[in-house]
Amino acid sequence: MKKYLAACALCGLFAVPVLAANAAVDTAVKTFEAVGNDPAKLKTYCEMSKVMSSADAEDDSKAEALDKQMDGFMKQLGQDFQTAFEAGADLDPESADGKTYDAAMDKLDDKCGK
Repeated sequence: MKKYLAACALCGLFAVPVLAANAAVDTAVKTFEAVGNDPAKLKTYCEMSKVMSSADAEDDSKAEALDKQMDGFMKQLGQDFQTAFEAGADLDPESADGKTYDAAMDKLDDKCGK
């Protein structure tokens, strides 16, 4: 009986991070949908997206100005968006959560005309 309880407890410990990741992704998806439905925030996001796309072509001398500009966009979009945006950094793009997250970002990008 003790072995059974120990096994259940061990399984429970492994299940918590999985549930937490799903909850973070679910929250991120809802946040991206809310931004997509708010014309002012969508406009800000689209501007930020253009800046991010052009950042690849920029040189390092402009990195500091780019960082400040990105911080400004994030402040306009709010803490919920920043948290949702950062949630994608730790996801494996091939995992179910990664695919869900990327699909939500793609949907938001599509609203920008990309």
